[in-house]
Amino acid sequence: MDNRRKFLVDLSIGATGLLAAGAAASAIAGAVESKHEQPMGVQFFSIDKLHGRGQLPEATVETSDGKTVRFYADLIKGKVVLINYMSIDNEKDIPIVGGLLEITQQLKSKLGTDLHIVSITSDPVRDTPARLRAFAKRMGIPKQGWHFVRMSGKDSVIVSARLHRHPMPPDPRSRINVIHYGNEPLGLWGMFPVGITPVDAAMRIVSVMPGKPIGGEMRRAGPRKRDEAGHAFNNRIA
Repeated sequence: MDNRRKFLVDLSIGATGLLAAGAAASAIAGAVESKHEQPMGVQFFSIDKLHGRGQLPEATVETSDGKTVRFYADLIKGKVVLINYMSIDNEKDIPIVGGLLEITQQLKSKLGTDLHIVSITSDPVRDTPARLRAFAKRMGIPKQGWHFVRMSGKDSVIVSARLHRHPMPPDPRSRINVIHYGNEPLGLWGMFPVGITPVDAAMRIVSVMPGKPIGGEMRRAGPRKRDEAGHAFNNRIA
């Protein structure tokens, strides 16, 4: 099995919860085990329980500091945020956190103030708080603005389903290659692939951040004119 397939398997196991971890897992075992028996069109969770303009679910998560916090209310609400899945054991072959670190170098002054990152481990059994702390230290993760969290049971399934296949049960084939970013108060969200260049990713993130009102002479939008310098796809910043 190649590294990418291995990562997908690990990610699927983590995002569908700790099915062998006790009562929390037992509460949703029937829903998970009957995944293939559910008729198409049946919602996996109620959309009337989603929060904010971004329509995100609430969940209980454990941080790398061992604290129990709320996924939406404590980590997402009112912020410009990146949300991604990762696992320590797969970082060497698929460096998702390493890629995010390069992106933060483009936005270094904003992390912890204008920008926050929530990295959800897809392997909550092995990625304990202590192991996540050691990983963050080894990777040189900034202490402010970047949260590594783990969740289990029904909460994990619901968050994964909302981020990747709303509102149906999560599809393990669809959750590896994207990082979500958004301005939660405005409900302005997007995503980009894991392998995106840091400059391109930073540009997209900045596009949802609050900024100064644009004044002065109006400029032509769209592709830049021929033989002009700048980004071919956006004349506003050419």
